[in-house]
Amino acid sequence: MKIEKRKIIYALILLPVLSLACSALTRSLSATSTPEPEPTFEPVTTPLLITPEFLPKGQVGVTYEVKMQITQNVTPVGDMMIQDGELPAGLEFVFLDAEDAAQIIGVPKDTGVFEFTVYVWCYGTQVSGQTLEKKYQIVVKE
Repeated sequence: MKIEKRKIIYALILLPVLSLACSALTRSLSATSTPEPEPTFEPVTTPLLITPEFLPKGQVGVTYEVKMQITQNVTPVGDMMIQDGELPAGLEFVFLDAEDAAQIIGVPKDTGVFEFTVYVWCYGTQVSGQTLEKKYQIVVKE
């Protein structure tokens, strides 16, 4: 019985000592967290380019089709649209998603000079994306 009491006493004494030692050891071995570096964002200074520079002339009653392509974009084009002005009756402006392009297609119904502005924006990556405004005109003859 004396041996059992000694074991219990030793256990009661050793348990807190071992617990303290393990705690101190764990604290000294734990890794200190490395601070995350602050991200730096450089503004995109490359201008968007759109081709063609000028749109071809059209003719009333004849199919008109032209593809407008965006280049030098850092991120994908989010949308292309006519911002000011309008196309001749019979023509449609279609954004070609995932192609960084748009298409003007249809059959013009009226003669004249039609001026409009194409607006393009690109997705941003934690900053605002690139944009472009380009004035165009389509001359439709008889």
